[in-house]
Amino acid sequence: MVPLNKRISDENMLRYNGMLIGVFDLLADARTQIGSVNSYIETLRDFWIARGDLEMAMIGKPSLNASARATIAATGRADH
Repeated sequence: MVPLNKRISDENMLRYNGMLIGVFDLLADARTQIGSVNSYIETLRDFWIARGDLEMAMIGKPSLNASARATIAATGRADH
């Protein structure tokens, strides 16, 4: 969607330079392009948040025993 809006914006700029459209048409096109880019960014953000939530759900809730074993494995000592 974003590449298509970029191409439309480029074509509208050419039409503006050829005096076929006015300033307000060009500004409306820029507003539309900004909206589509913002929508893309929000969708991408939502995807990564959902992916992080999925990965956390697949890992499960960490137990105290698992964290204690990780500490022992990292330090080599069980005196904590």
